[in-house]
Amino acid sequence: MNPDPACSVSPRVGPRAFSTWALAAGFLALAAWVPGAGAASSGLSAAALSQPAPAAGLIVKLRDVPARDAALLGANAERAMTAAQAQARAEAQSALRAERMNKVLAVAGLGQPRQRPVGRAAQLLDFGRPLLPADVQRLADTLRSQPDVEWVVPNDREQLQQVPNDPYFAASASSTGQWWLRPVSGSSANAVADRLRGVPGVQSAWAVTGTGNAAGNAQAVVAVLDTGITAHPDLDGQLLPGFDFVSDLAIATDGDGRDADPSDPGDGVSQADKDANPALFGGCDVQRSTWHGTVIAGIVGASTDNGAGVAGIHWGARVLPVRVAGKCGAEVADIVDAMRWAAGLPVVGVPLNPNPARIVNISFGGSAACNPAYQEAIDDLAAVGTVVVAAAGNGHGSVKRPASCARVIGVAALNRDGFKANYSNFGPAVVVSTVGGDPTTEGAWGALLGDDGLLTLDNLGLREPGAASYGNHSGTSFAAPVVAGVLSLMLSSNPALSVPQLIDGVRRSARPHVASSLMAVCSAQNPGRCACTVSTCGAGILDAPQALQYALDPAVYVAPARQAEVIDSGDLRTAAALGTDLPPDDAATAQAEGGGGGALGVGWLALLATGVVALRHRRLIALSSTHPSCTARSPCPTRWS
Repeated sequence: MNPDPACSVSPRVGPRAFSTWALAAGFLALAAWVPGAGAASSGLSAAALSQPAPAAGLIVKLRDVPARDAALLGANAERAMTAAQAQARAEAQSALRAERMNKVLAVAGLGQPRQRPVGRAAQLLDFGRPLLPADVQRLADTLRSQPDVEWVVPNDREQLQQVPNDPYFAASASSTGQWWLRPVSGSSANAVADRLRGVPGVQSAWAVTGTGNAAGNAQAVVAVLDTGITAHPDLDGQLLPGFDFVSDLAIATDGDGRDADPSDPGDGVSQADKDANPALFGGCDVQRSTWHGTVIAGIVGASTDNGAGVAGIHWGARVLPVRVAGKCGAEVADIVDAMRWAAGLPVVGVPLNPNPARIVNISFGGSAACNPAYQEAIDDLAAVGTVVVAAAGNGHGSVKRPASCARVIGVAALNRDGFKANYSNFGPAVVVSTVGGDPTTEGAWGALLGDDGLLTLDNLGLREPGAASYGNHSGTSFAAPVVAGVLSLMLSSNPALSVPQLIDGVRRSARPHVASSLMAVCSAQNPGRCACTVSTCGAGILDAPQALQYALDPAVYVAPARQAEVIDSGDLRTAAALGTDLPPDDAATAQAEGGGGGALGVGWLALLATGVVALRHRRLIALSSTHPSCTARSPCPTRWS
């Protein structure tokens, strides 16, 4: 559906601060706010990026530990148990593991840190203080020297795979609407606004499923592991009861720990937060709340065909909001437990999820390689038929974890032409690519080839939740739920699809990457806007109609013969004359030499610190039923943040 935003007046954002202004009469007035100049969307300052952040304990697994769900990989025995039986077995095995761990700790001379079960059969050791990198190395080496220890990983705080955030991005003259949902169209003969080669063709897929649904089949549950959820009329009737897994009260901001309320209280960080708790927030940038979970939920399943607001990919979606992140990121232990709970697997101290998800969307990640804690959780989810979709990251470098893990659908972002978006990470770990928006202010070619992002849900709150709204967004964080939404359509058409079939389906049905004689392929020397290949951006461009054809009968599906679309337009020729979109950087070099999942290079960190990459732009439109719709002839002024 076309958005019905309220027209309002807002001055253009200045170079250092936002002015006080109103968004739709009676809705919200925001006082002046000064963000950090060149702030990176990850929420980390330049100082923090120069060295690893403290860890919130260690995640340790002992050798030959009877997993609390050992029979899981052979069959779905865990789900066959009653809730009481599963919980009782998990509690008993947790106690045995804690006893064994205490003996290991005593021999190692490490005292008795607090323990908490994590994942299938690991324990989180909380030493009562943040662990600096030297502490992590010393403690981990001591534990690894014990013969009973299988592996040790730090409980890092993962960072949001933020969208390119350009707080100074000027408002467009009018809303372009949800172009990312429209059919594939356009060629070199068209203006850039009319070229839609990178879109998945969701509107065409609706014809396959029947207005975004598969008649007679239960709708697949999509779990959104993110910042939580805010109230929005375009999510009424779309949400299932979720859970809050943020265990650290200092970053939770809601006054409690894990509970059954996945509401997003805001993840913004103020200067007062930094001053009051420099050990925890000193490395975080001052920033407004992102409402990221609400945005993701809107892309997957905003209420559609209801005469108001925007459309979502799956008209009958059932979205499971799972809160894993508070201020300044999400801890690995919380993400791992949330993944298991979302899939219907037991987590000690938490009731079983009565609505297991078949798809888990994650837009947080870290630059280190995939670790055993993540991989075991991913494997456990795959064993019960749940697939993980993760954003590749926004540093035009190596693919971040967990997108770099095995059996995960890692997603890179494209612009509307089908070329890699300026910011998107790339590499062999990417499974498929799709549109994620491509800001016109980023890179040398932005003004010629960029777009205004994906229009969907948002919130007007600065720190705490405010009025429901709509906004435009760009980043791999928003490309990932496009894939998750198409997967939900596939499962609604054929609930029997397995995880390997879902991954195979998006690969085999993908369209060939767009080519050009004017643009070099993605490489260490050309990490910005570039022509994708199967080794840098996955099997191809997500094709929603063909993915649904595959879902109807995978055994007989044959992809149609298709040639790569060639875009050699006049605006691209003008862009190419400017040189490359971005200069070479060490992140891309590290990726080309070391694959998709390793630590990012120093060059990437330097770029991130100066705000060149990983920026997030948001155009917010207030909700109102008392104002006329904004159209191309009556544009709606908007604000960026």
